[in-house]
Amino acid sequence: MRVERKRRARGVRGGLFCLLLSLAAAQAAPVIDDAALEAKFTEGLQQAGVDGISGAEAIEALAAAQGKIVEVDEGSGEAASDYEQACRAVVIVGSAEYCADCKTTHMGAVSTGWVIDPRGRIVTNHHVLEDKKAGELGVMTFDGRVFAVRRVLASDRDGDAAILEIDPGDAELSALSLADGVRTGEAVRVIGHPDGRFYTLSEGIVSRVFSESGGEDKVRRTWVTVTADYGAGSSGAPVLNAAGKVVGTVSTTAALLADTEEGEEPAAEDVQMVFRDCVSIETMRRLLQPAGDR
Repeated sequence: MRVERKRRARGVRGGLFCLLLSLAAAQAAPVIDDAALEAKFTEGLQQAGVDGISGAEAIEALAAAQGKIVEVDEGSGEAASDYEQACRAVVIVGSAEYCADCKTTHMGAVSTGWVIDPRGRIVTNHHVLEDKKAGELGVMTFDGRVFAVRRVLASDRDGDAAILEIDPGDAELSALSLADGVRTGEAVRVIGHPDGRFYTLSEGIVSRVFSESGGEDKVRRTWVTVTADYGAGSSGAPVLNAAGKVVGTVSTTAALLADTEEGEEPAAEDVQMVFRDCVSIETMRRLLQPAGDR
């Protein structure tokens, strides 16, 4: 009997070990190769027939699209509750720029965007498109497909929001859906590309929802402050709630500094707090019209 019990114990342990291995494999995070993604983006944007608008053209397009409304199919978006599912709807926004020194084309400044409609409508920040020196603009999906930015469909300068258009052709794009609202204290996640570290995930909470009136139109806009970390390159990234729906889009950071002596430059230890403010879903919805509502 003792021998039989030992054999059974080994069998249970062995089966459990195999199960844990299979679960670990199934849950393993995808490995991100930043250099390979950057090279793929640049190569893809240089392909024949892929011609994106330039930075200078984007600035003109932003002005022309100010206050416009774009039709989107909100029913096509998903609630992306896990990392890889959400990444499929998050894109890299950047440009291809020729370097006269090394006679090659490099990737320019990197930002983030997310698909709101699989027909090729992408949300990002207004300020992402304000670099007049940028070369051809394009976006790349999580699986490495590269598309040129064709147009700017709608923009809100003071709300720091813009909707781009690409032509996905026959390609299927994953899209995210907007939440019905946002609550202070709820858990959130951000997936962006800070400093070219593509598809970085950070977590936090909504620490404040506030409104302010600003800009030429004097419209009072709602903003969402979060504690999830992000940095340069994350502009335009989606802020997702626990259900995987978008409650905001990354916009700016502002550091609260301790008082310093007159003429003294602030140091790192003088930073008391960093406010991370995001475009609210209310601001985004001002640019959107659900399909069929005309």
